[in-house]
Amino acid sequence: MSSVNSVFLLLGSVIAAGFVLRKSGAVGENDYKIYFKLITTLIIPCLILSNFRTVELTPEYLSIFAVSCLFGMFLSALVYLLLPGKTRSQKGMAVLNFAGINVGFIGIPLAEALFGPEATPIMVAVHGGNAVTLYAFCVIHAQLYTEQGADWRAAGRRLATSPVLLALAAALLMAATGIHLPDFCYTFTDTITKINTPLSMLALGMTLDFNLGADERRLVFKMLPLRYLAGGLAAFALCALNLYPPLTRYTLVLFFLLPGAINCIAYCSEYDFHPKAAALFNSLSNVITFVLVWAVFGFLLPPL
Repeated sequence: MSSVNSVFLLLGSVIAAGFVLRKSGAVGENDYKIYFKLITTLIIPCLILSNFRTVELTPEYLSIFAVSCLFGMFLSALVYLLLPGKTRSQKGMAVLNFAGINVGFIGIPLAEALFGPEATPIMVAVHGGNAVTLYAFCVIHAQLYTEQGADWRAAGRRLATSPVLLALAAALLMAATGIHLPDFCYTFTDTITKINTPLSMLALGMTLDFNLGADERRLVFKMLPLRYLAGGLAAFALCALNLYPPLTRYTLVLFFLLPGAINCIAYCSEYDFHPKAAALFNSLSNVITFVLVWAVFGFLLPPL
């Protein structure tokens, strides 16, 4: 588990650096929006193209893709238990932060640290399904809570031009046909993805703020146990059904325990859905994930 501890220690240090940069005035209050824009328009598409380069669309791969997508939708439906009596923006924040899971920034490095490089293709399949939930379902769902009312035409245009979804469609098409980009293109995408995790953690630290209203704090502290209860039940069901080989099963258990997606903070900022509360939920879920990963894979489950 020392490699896992190193991953979380490094991530926590970068988050703290982003927090200090904002508090010291070295960066502006809203500079994090530029980083999130860069992440979603360039870095994540490059990450998908690089990770899907060697994907084979086997039945197991497609089933993992579907499981990860459906789990995100299940979470966003489950959070409706917490929404009665909440404001429009509070509902939007809760639904978006339940739908997205941090696979690309944390899931893939953690899977490699825990299970070795053999787990990477499995987590890549998870990343694909989660991308559908995060970059398509979230955009559609956000329309339900916008202050101006739902604009489905604008949402459709956004989905049709989304760099992440276009990259995912291209990656899946190349995997299905066996056609790939020139080597230079993958050298470019591999280089860009190296800044993925540190830039994302810096942006998270820059949004972190503990000065929240009482209603937002209560909602966040209700969201956290429900989120991890759902993840724990899904992990238990997966192990009980024994549908996948051990490595695939353990990688999916890790997915169910991962924290919220950082990009949900960007969505909340864009739609005015309490981005500071979203950042607090994300930061606390990172801490909870560390504790659960350490306990589950260090003590509860037998080693592979």
